[in-house]
This record gives sequence, structure tokens and C-alpha cells, in this order.
Amino acid sequence: VLMDDVARTARVSKGTLYRYFPSKGELYLAVMFEGLERLQADLRKTVSAEAAPLAKLELLIRCMLEHFWDRRFFFALIHRNEHKPDDRNNHEWLRRREELSRLFQRAVREAAAAGQLRPLNPRVATEMLLGMLRGANRYRTSHDTLDSTVAAVFDLFICGAGTTAARRPLAVRNTRER
Repeated sequence: VLMDDVARTARVSKGTLYRYFPSKGELYLAVMFEGLERLQADLRKTVSAEAAPLAKLELLIRCMLEHFWDRRFFFALIHRNEHKPDDRNNHEWLRRREELSRLFQRAVREAAAAGQLRPLNPRVATEMLLGMLRGANRYRTSHDTLDSTVAAVFDLFICGAGTTAARRPLAVRNTRER
């Protein structure tokens, strides 16, 4: 993206644009952090809603997918620098990502406390769920709908992919290993 194009689209002069954003990198960070702030506000509202724990978890999944559904460019933008530890802005990105993770962890803890999820590490479970959401968003096709994607992620997170028959030998193996 050229700064000329951004200025033209924003209907401001290029000089005005550079006054607020001295570089493309600064503009990138402002767009990324503003979008994350909106997502966090939506997730905070969802996690504070009056709903059964599993319903709240499903609402969080919907909220996250819905936020990026028509903003795939934004999704790609925020993940572009996610794993660049030498980047000077990585600390701020990690801080904001941790805030998102804590919102999901809260819902996971509530569902476990209500007996709707088995006892598990909320941080690990949340990171797995966030990974599923990333994959669902990144690799969805034009045939996928928001509703079907939310249902697929929620179902896979809650029920797993294995059938009852597949779980029996696993349970026996886990019992022997103890």
C-alpha cells in the first residue's frame, strides 16, 4: 500500500497523514492496535453477558470469528509479525494478545467450574481454541458460513474429533500409564 493511496482514500493530504503516522510501520501498528481494541471491547461485553458458561464460550467463538469474517486482510495483518521476537512492537502485541487470551480463559474456567468442561489447564485449552479459530478463519472457503464455522469450532472444542469407540482404547491406555 502506498501512503499516497491511503491519503487519497482517507481524503487527507499526504502531509497530514505523515503528521499522524511518520511511517507506514506506524500506520500499520495504529490500524492493528485499533482493530484489536475493538475486538477486545466486543469480547469483554460477551464474557460479561448473562449466559450459561458453554453458551458464553460459543458466543466468544462467534464474536471472534465474526470480527474477522469480512476483515480477512486485518487477520493477516495482525498475524504477520506475531512471531518476530526482535520487533520493537512485539511486547505491545503480546500484551494485547494476552488480554484476549485471558477473556477466553475466564470462560473456560467458568465452564469447568460448572462441570461443563473436564478439569483442564485453562491457558492451554484457550491457546488450543485460539489456534482452532485461527485455522478456521485462515482456511475457510467461500462456501463456509459464519454459523457453520462457529458450530464446527465449538463442536470440535467441546466434543473432540474422536468417536466413543476411539476414546475407549485411549482411556484404557491412560489408565495403564498411571
